[in-house]
Amino acid sequence: MQTKRSSILPVVSCLVIMICVGILYLWSVFRSPIMKSFDWSPESATMVSSFMLFAFCAGNLFGGILNDRRGPRLTAVAGVILFSVGIGLTAFLTKATINWMYLTYCVLSGLGSGFAYAACISCVQKWLPHRKGLASGLSVSAFAFSTVVFTPVSQALMASFSTDGVVDFKPVFLTLASVFLVLGLIATLFVRLPKAEYLKALPQAPVSARIFTGRDFTLLEAMKKPTFWLIFIELLFINGTWTLSVPLIKNLGMTRGLSESAAILVVSLTGVFNAGGRLIMAAVSDKLGRTTTIIILSVLTFIGAVFMILNAQGAGFVLAICIIAFGYGGPASINAAFTTDFFGPKNSGTNYGVIMLALGFSSLLFNTISAYFLQGDVTRTYIMAAASALVPVLLMFLVKSRVKKIRDEAVTLVKSSA
Repeated sequence: MQTKRSSILPVVSCLVIMICVGILYLWSVFRSPIMKSFDWSPESATMVSSFMLFAFCAGNLFGGILNDRRGPRLTAVAGVILFSVGIGLTAFLTKATINWMYLTYCVLSGLGSGFAYAACISCVQKWLPHRKGLASGLSVSAFAFSTVVFTPVSQALMASFSTDGVVDFKPVFLTLASVFLVLGLIATLFVRLPKAEYLKALPQAPVSARIFTGRDFTLLEAMKKPTFWLIFIELLFINGTWTLSVPLIKNLGMTRGLSESAAILVVSLTGVFNAGGRLIMAAVSDKLGRTTTIIILSVLTFIGAVFMILNAQGAGFVLAICIIAFGYGGPASINAAFTTDFFGPKNSGTNYGVIMLALGFSSLLFNTISAYFLQGDVTRTYIMAAASALVPVLLMFLVKSRVKKIRDEAVTLVKSSA
């Protein structure tokens, strides 16, 4: 019979994969050097993170479908290979072909990252079904922690292959791609699902913390439920502030009184707060409930956006960006657990894959409005961000009524069977 200890290796392996494929948050570090090295326009460079994020969300959907049908190992292998190939091909781009970055770095690596993300988050949830919030938090905090690990690595690589401020990105991206491929594929060897004996030995979560009714919904069944779309729209709006901030962190930090080295350090710091929000608030949601936790995170995000509107300088800017990163991190883990709560674990990869498309739409929608309708004006951009952060608060009050009904039914069922 398997023991709880048997969950350690597959869970840690999933976390290693997540760290490898979380590099999409590093675009703020690459953006300026790539613009200088390839004579790329700011408008073109700004859209990279949006396109990659959208491809990542599409990868979550297709990877979720593959994961539900063929399991996490095959899905993770496909994701690691796609991701590494995309980063590797980016190494061969020139000034004449730089626009192909939208295909290599954005589409291929974004899809690969999404495949691996879908496989790993579903796998860890299945190993820790009694702590779904914590399981999701561990997975997605590792994904965010990639920024902490690979920001200094990427900076060191760019410094090593730089001449007069112009970076030779061929060895930079080839080195990163090789590291991701080797580490990722080794980790996939230990990815597997738990056996029935292990699951039977686990403690049950308290009734007050459960939402799942005991039924697994297919995607079409889930999409007929209003709760599915409330979570989708909540994800669309709560991420707006962060997706607007990602391409701006380094350059905006320098205009707000930080040195270049300090601004780069802030990028790593956002990774810490992003990961912290994912891990801490996911665990908190197991106790306070998903809806209450989402409301707290929405308010925090609103506060961070207000600091930015008020032209926070120096330490104030750092505080605002870290609050926004923390506010973004929490929902990334909570929504995965939220979806499983309502619609069951069996088809969680597919169901959450569709909901994750909201993240891609969020990035495209808010960054397009900022770039083309607000002309990149920072103050007006963050006014829009602050407004978007409050929408999830209203949505969560709608979800609360449904959650209460399900919990009351669960309590009644337990009492009647006692």
